[in-house]
Amino acid sequence: MRHISRKTRFGILTGALFFLILTGTPNLWARPMRNRQRMMEKIETIKMWKLMDTLNLDSQTALKVFPIIKEMDQKKSTLMEKKRALMKQIRDQVNGKNTGEKLDALASQVFDITEKLCAVSREEYNKLKPILTEKQLGQYLLFQQRFRKELLRRWLLEKRGPQQNMRRGKKRGARPMMQPPQE
Repeated sequence: MRHISRKTRFGILTGALFFLILTGTPNLWARPMRNRQRMMEKIETIKMWKLMDTLNLDSQTALKVFPIIKEMDQKKSTLMEKKRALMKQIRDQVNGKNTGEKLDALASQVFDITEKLCAVSREEYNKLKPILTEKQLGQYLLFQQRFRKELLRRWLLEKRGPQQNMRRGKKRGARPMMQPPQE
């Protein structure tokens, strides 16, 4: 298995981020994007490059791993959309807007989707098992958790606005897991 040197991966990652900047993205995290699909594609690109670096993947292994991850992410995304729609119905039900369905039936559907999400995660793990080493599998599980936390943190910071972020005493210069593209 041929590994790409850290310097080469850094160059590729830098080039990819530079490409994202040149394609007209003002600042991936600073302003909400009108086109959700485009934003998701850019997040996916960053995720794949960061994953390649974190797992120290060579190009051949990456070509096997990325389609599996993309397929499973699409399955998870579809399930999460269904879950969000159900949660909206529950919210409407609780707020007195009758949706026509009983709360118990909606809750049962939410639990079913949660179980399906776990099954998709297990399926993803089992598909990656023959390709990745045990250490890489562990790193992947940890990476997923960190990546989701970082996205959530950035979304919350963006939602709060710059004034509240400055008041919270965030240290400048601290390097987050994902460095946003600079203009």
